[in-house]
Amino acid sequence: MKKIAVILLLISGLLYQCQKPPVYPDVPIIDYHSFYVYVDTNSLGQAVLTGKMNFSFTDGDGNIGFEPDTTTEDLPDSIRYNLFLQTYDCDGGDFVLVPEEDGGYLKYIIPYLDKQPLQGTISVNIEYPIIDYDTILYTFFLYDRDLNRSNTDTTDVRILYFPESD
Repeated sequence: MKKIAVILLLISGLLYQCQKPPVYPDVPIIDYHSFYVYVDTNSLGQAVLTGKMNFSFTDGDGNIGFEPDTTTEDLPDSIRYNLFLQTYDCDGGDFVLVPEEDGGYLKYIIPYLDKQPLQGTISVNIEYPIIDYDTILYTFFLYDRDLNRSNTDTTDVRILYFPESD
């Protein structure tokens, strides 16, 4: 009886190993998961309102992020960064785009990832040292190294306020 159990275990292990890897398109796909706001401490020891956005992604050719030794200082923003967030503020019940010069366009660099196919979750921290807008949402997208632009996704609406300390 033990021999049969061992043989069945080995066969099931082999069958599990024979599964084909998932197939994803070469253009990245993102899917928003969550966005929450909390009070944290910054590098200067000060309490700061912080947002954390989480989203999943897939990329068939697995080329998200920059090479570790890539110099990006002289590149235009559309190539220098690969994750972009656009802030929208609730004004009279409508959400209006916050201009880049008012801090409404956030740019991030996703680190080098290279595995085919690529699937994972990314978390982005956003600090709010000054609260200019009280009710916001973000749209966001990313680029891979071939400059394939992902779909655009949208966060939930969040109300920003700094709780008063007692």
